Amino acid sequence: MHKPVNNAIKPQLKAALRKMASEGKSIDEIERYYNVTVNKTKFIENRKAEYATEAKLADQVYKAYVTDGLSRLDKINGRFLASLSMKNDILIEQNNRIIELLELQVTNDNMDINPKFCPECGNPNNKTAKYCVECGSKSTNELP
Repeated sequence: MHKPVNNAIKPQLKAALRKMASEGKSIDEIERYYNVTVNKTKFIENRKAEYATEAKLADQVYKAYVTDGLSRLDKINGRFLASLSMKNDILIEQNNRIIELLELQVTNDNMDINPKFCPECGNPNNKTAKYCVECGSKSTNELP
């Protein structure tokens, strides 16, 4: 068996190896565990500088994006969600308007299929209406 690279893990490794031996594990199993642990330790030791650099970079990114306790990403997400909410509201309003028009067509099926639309607000009105029921403006006879 080789010496572990990092002396900080030596006590824990010794304790684990002793426990394995007391449990009746074979020498091959104990040596395999030891070699895996040493290889993992070497892998980490070889990348210590890389990990330190990544930690510094993560700190810089954190400092760059966190202002006033709220990250810029959270602010962007909030704006995006607000924008989506507004778009959804517009779509719902348009769908409601389409439903109203379809309902008006169905109810006016006996009278006239084409309702009269207000020139000011576009609201569908009865063909005989003199004023718009939505905005109150005077309707004209030129519109269908």
